[in-house]
Amino acid sequence: MSSQNARPLEEISSASSQNNLPLSVGEYCLHRSWGFGLIREISLDSGSIIIDFKEKPRHRMQWQYALQSVELVSRDHLFVVKAEKLAMLREQAVSDPLALVELCVRSLGEGATVEALQEALTPSVIAPEAWKKWWEGVRRVMRREGRFEIPTRKNHPIRLASAAVPAWQKLLQELERPASSKSAVEAARALAKAEEVSPSGREQAVSAIHAILSSPNGASAEEKLELAVIRDQLLAAIGKEPEQGPLGVSQWLPGDGLSLRKALSTMAGSSQKEVLRRLVLERGGAVSLLLELLPGASARAADAIVTVLAEAGQANELLERLGRAIRERTIGTETLAWICRTRDELFRPLFRPDLFFCILYLLERESSGVARKGSKLYELLTGKLTLLHAILSDAHLSDARDVARAALASPVLRELDKRSLLGAILKKFPEVQDLVAGGQQQNSEAVLIVSWRSLAQKKKELEDLLTRQIPENTREIATARSYGDLRENHEYKAAKEMQGVLHRRKAECEAALARARGTDFSDVATDSVNVGTRVVLKDLVTGKERQITILGAWDSDPAAGVVSYLAGLGQALLGHKPGDEVVLPMEGKEEEAKVRIERIEAAGPIPA
Repeated sequence: MSSQNARPLEEISSASSQNNLPLSVGEYCLHRSWGFGLIREISLDSGSIIIDFKEKPRHRMQWQYALQSVELVSRDHLFVVKAEKLAMLREQAVSDPLALVELCVRSLGEGATVEALQEALTPSVIAPEAWKKWWEGVRRVMRREGRFEIPTRKNHPIRLASAAVPAWQKLLQELERPASSKSAVEAARALAKAEEVSPSGREQAVSAIHAILSSPNGASAEEKLELAVIRDQLLAAIGKEPEQGPLGVSQWLPGDGLSLRKALSTMAGSSQKEVLRRLVLERGGAVSLLLELLPGASARAADAIVTVLAEAGQANELLERLGRAIRERTIGTETLAWICRTRDELFRPLFRPDLFFCILYLLERESSGVARKGSKLYELLTGKLTLLHAILSDAHLSDARDVARAALASPVLRELDKRSLLGAILKKFPEVQDLVAGGQQQNSEAVLIVSWRSLAQKKKELEDLLTRQIPENTREIATARSYGDLRENHEYKAAKEMQGVLHRRKAECEAALARARGTDFSDVATDSVNVGTRVVLKDLVTGKERQITILGAWDSDPAAGVVSYLAGLGQALLGHKPGDEVVLPMEGKEEEAKVRIERIEAAGPIPA
C-alpha cells in the first residue's frame, strides 16, 4: 500500500486515514461489468485502487470511478462465502440444500432466478452434470416446505415467502390457477399424497379438477384420465364415493393398446394401477390387452400390470406370457431388468438358463462390441451374481455347460466379468472346469472374424476414445483438482474413476483390433454351417421355418436374423450340415427346441 500523505481527490482529502475510506483493502465488491472482486490495494498518492476480478486480476481503477461503479458486499454474501468457505458450501449442498438456496436468494435478491443460481453454484459447488438432479430434488422439498415463492418461469426470481403458507395451500393455488395442464397434474399428485390437507381443502381440489375436466381445451385425454383418478382418491379421503357420469374415470379409459401405452407412460404408479383395475373390471378383453402390453412395458408400467393381473387371479397366464416372451426374445429390456431386479416369488419359474440366454441376446442387440457398463441388465447379471445363482439354483449339469459356453463365447461380456460369472458357475458345478479352462485359452488367443463395417465401427470407437473422451476426462481431472482438498473432492474422485474406465475400454479396443481380421464373407463353403452362411431352420415342433445369418464377432442385428458366430446360437449351429437336427441352447425346453437344418446358403459378399 502506498503512502497516505498525498490526497489528490476531494473524497480522499477529507479522510484522516485509510480506515475511514469508503472502500477498504480486503473487502469484497461487485462491479456491474466485471462481477465479483477483492480489493487488493488503495493508492492515495495516485488516487487509484487495485481490485482482483476473476477475468481481470489486479485491475487498476481510478478512485472516483471505483466509487461510482463498485458496490461493497457483506461477509455473509454468497460470493464471499464461496470464496472463503467453499468446502462448507459443498457440504451444505448435500446436508442442508434449503439453507444454501436461502443464502442465494438473500444474496442475489431480485436476480435470484433459477439460471442465476445454476451459474453461481456450478461448477465450484455442484458439478454441472449433477445440477439437474440436485435442483429437481431441492425444488420438490421447497414446494413442500413453503418457505419460498417458486416462479413458474426460469427468468423470474425465487423469493422468500413474506408469511409461511402451508405447502398444500400453495399446491391448491397452483391447481386452481395452473400455469399449464402438466403443472395441474403435478399439483394434484402432490395434494393427493399430502396428509395435512384439510377436508375443505380436498373439496376445493375436487372442484378445481372438475373445472379442468369440464373444459374442452387445455388438458389432454391422458392428463384428464389421471386427474379423474386423483379426484376419486381425494373423494375417498373425505369419505365420499367415486364420481360417476360424464366426469367419471370411465369417460377417459383408453380403448386400445396404443392409447393405453401412451396414457401409462405419463402417469404416476398409483394412478396406473387404478386405471388398469378399472379396465379389468369394466372392459371385456382387458386382461388379454394387458398381457400383450406387458413384455414391452416400462419398469413402472410392468409393476402396475403385474400387480393388477395378480389381483385378478391371472398369475398363471402372466407367467406363461412372460415365459413365452423370454423364449421368443420379444421381451423388452426394461421389463426384463425389472423382473430380474424384483425377483418376486411369483417370477421364480422364470429363473432358468433360458433367462440367461435372453439377457445375453438383449445385451448383444443393445450394443456393438462390448456392452455398456451402465446397462441395467449388464449390472444385474455381472454385479453381485445373485441373479446367476437364482438362474442356476435348479439347473442340471447340461444347463450349466450351456451357460458357461454362452458366457465364454459372448462378445458383449468384459473379460473380468466373464471370469466372475465362470467362477460362480464352477463353484456350483465343478464338472465344467475342463470346458471353462479350454474356452478361456481359446477365447484369449483366437483370431476374431469380423465384417469390414464392424471393424470400421470399432476403429471409430477407439479414435473417439483417443481424440475426445480421454482428453475431455484429462481436463475434468485438472479442473476438479483445482477445487482443493483431494480427500474430500468428489468431482476429482469421479473423474479419476472415469479415467480408469476409459483406459480399460481403450485397452480392450486395442486388444480386440489386434485380433480382428476383416472380411466380406465371400467364397464361403456351404456344405456345412460356417461363418458367413445363411441357414434355413425348421422347427420340428411347430413346423415353422426361419432364417439365421451367421456373421462376424461384432455383427448382430436380431431383427434381421443376423447373429455373431460367437453367440450361443451361432456356436450351436457351426459345423452342422443340411438334414442335421440341432437342439438350440436358447430355445427353452428340449422338446420345443429341436430344429432341422433345411438349407445352407452363402450370405456374402457383405459390403463394407
